[in-house]
Amino acid sequence: MARDGGLRPVELEEHDGDPGPRPAPLRDDDDAGPGATGGWRAHHGARRGALVVGAAVAAAVLVLGGVQVVLDRRAAAADARIAALPGASADVGTALTALWELPRDLLWYPLLTQGTAGIGPAMLDDGAHAVVARDLRTGRVAWSVPIGPPVEVPEGGWTGSITCAPPAAGLADPNHVPDVLVCHTSDVRADTLDTPDAPGTAPAPAAWSRVVAVDLRTHTVRSSVDVPRTPSAAVLGDVVTLGLLDDERHVEVVAVDTATGAERWRYRDPEALPEYADDASWVSLSAAGGHVVVHGPDGEAYALDADGARVDDLRADTGWIDARWLAIPARDGTKRVLRPGEPDLVVRGTLAPRTLDDGSAPGLEVSTIGSRAWGWDAATGAQRWESDVALSSPLEQTVAVVDGRVHTTATSGVRTLDARTGELLWSYDVPEGVVRSGVMCDGPHVTFLTSAGSAEGDLALVVLDRRTGGLVRRVPLPADVSWAYPLGPYVLGATDERAVVLG
Repeated sequence: MARDGGLRPVELEEHDGDPGPRPAPLRDDDDAGPGATGGWRAHHGARRGALVVGAAVAAAVLVLGGVQVVLDRRAAAADARIAALPGASADVGTALTALWELPRDLLWYPLLTQGTAGIGPAMLDDGAHAVVARDLRTGRVAWSVPIGPPVEVPEGGWTGSITCAPPAAGLADPNHVPDVLVCHTSDVRADTLDTPDAPGTAPAPAAWSRVVAVDLRTHTVRSSVDVPRTPSAAVLGDVVTLGLLDDERHVEVVAVDTATGAERWRYRDPEALPEYADDASWVSLSAAGGHVVVHGPDGEAYALDADGARVDDLRADTGWIDARWLAIPARDGTKRVLRPGEPDLVVRGTLAPRTLDDGSAPGLEVSTIGSRAWGWDAATGAQRWESDVALSSPLEQTVAVVDGRVHTTATSGVRTLDARTGELLWSYDVPEGVVRSGVMCDGPHVTFLTSAGSAEGDLALVVLDRRTGGLVRRVPLPADVSWAYPLGPYVLGATDERAVVLG
């Protein structure tokens, strides 16, 4: 309608394909004419709006994509950081393969793992005792330090006895890497103690019994001192205790200085051993929690602290040796855990060793009792949390503390708790079978060994997403492997005929 209210005649013209010139843009004071709201101006305004919306969507997609890239990079960096920790396992990929097979006559027992090297006592080809490091990927000797003299090698056995351990202080921290291994080495074995030479045979080589400290950084001997001859010893770090038997069959425990061999203290058991216990082969010592544990022939035991003071009330049926500690049960159901270099810790259940810790929950120790778990402050002993999550395991209970979470095993699978509150975040149960190892972590995954009884083989490595608990893959072990256990970042498998490192 025109502004004057009248009608104007309109003449329609036909054009063959050519619509003619586009009308000039309307100004605000122009008459848009009938139907202007659906005309050219409105149409191009809609197109402009669609373009703006499309650009916004594209920008949002780009932003979200960029955010996801940043998140993925952060996750990858976190996984790489965790994978570089001393307690991390190797990412085996989609298959476990045999890296190398241990010879049947190999006398080498890895006690420590540094990177991909296993370190422990061994016997060399010439019969000498040694500390040997082998590359766990290939089995090749990385370095070797003899700590005893060469001797004639008996058929199928050790020459004498050897006991090695790092100093106990700091071992509760999975990121602690010992710089020394202390060994007691002797020509005498408990099963051949003081066996006389047969008439007419060549004289036996000179007897020896010594304490040797091996530097694990320089691969050299720090100190070596002669000590009283015995097959039984326990290493406490700067002190090595020797188990002796006097003429009246009383056990004597003699502590000698690791570096000088000087006697620090001596303890004599007031009770004599039975008459049948007539030599030092009946003396058995072990180390736990900075203490030496004296085992009697009838199963009884007591401990001696770093100064030789006796500690009783140890009950083997309650698991008083908790890996790196010594735990003394109390009547109220708690345990006092003796930790070298740290305050005693009173806990409920059994303290679980941390096999991996990225520092995201400083000072956290975890104990379990099957149907419950507790978090404790390692410095103050205060209880941080209590959880009713079942964490019973057929083997040694271990935990991995990663990204503010506690990963551990139950008989049927894995349980992951919030390291701050103990709340269950996710769980995974194997469809069949039971757990056969503690939990391991390679960075992006948590893994564990399981006995599944499937057609793919009885033993398998189950790989889960560390963040969600989702099943990533199940990796069968070789069909003839009947037993397996984590060995550093890899897996040690055994059959009736052989032992093999898998990775």
